[in-house]
Amino acid sequence: MRGTKLLAWRVPPVWTSLQTGETSAPENSKVLPSQKQLIKAAQATLDAVFGDVQTGLRETVGVECSLAVGERCSVVLDLPGDTDTEPIARAIDMENVEAWRDAGGRVHVGLSPWFSAKDVDQAVLSTVKVIHVLLGIHASDANKPKSFGQKIFGAVAEVVKLQKKVEKR
Repeated sequence: MRGTKLLAWRVPPVWTSLQTGETSAPENSKVLPSQKQLIKAAQATLDAVFGDVQTGLRETVGVECSLAVGERCSVVLDLPGDTDTEPIARAIDMENVEAWRDAGGRVHVGLSPWFSAKDVDQAVLSTVKVIHVLLGIHASDANKPKSFGQKIFGAVAEVVKLQKKVEKR
């Protein structure tokens, strides 16, 4: 195994306590306000990491995902319904990015607010590689126009592309 495996963030119990408001502190304590500030910053960073992963998956293989924050923090992949998710999760996990299946058979890819930009890239690329190789999915497959407006926009883009080719000749 090369490199360090990227692990999902183990969400601390204080996270839940602060989210539900079930915390208390002595009157002059500075711990609770500082924890609230830390959790707020961690949440903002986690949202940014998730946003980059979501964009990367959408743009490269056209797969949607959602953020899951439970005991571990992860991205839940929205794979086609007939997908055997066990080999997908196992293959991503073998790419040095923690991945697992939940009780419902959905694939989770570990995330952390402490991921560097390089770590985010590794998580995206490892996931994309597995999805592309095992499922043969490409972003162009998922981005086919769905609405009338999207079809018109696609047709106009195609015409512009053809015009540019003709002008070059």
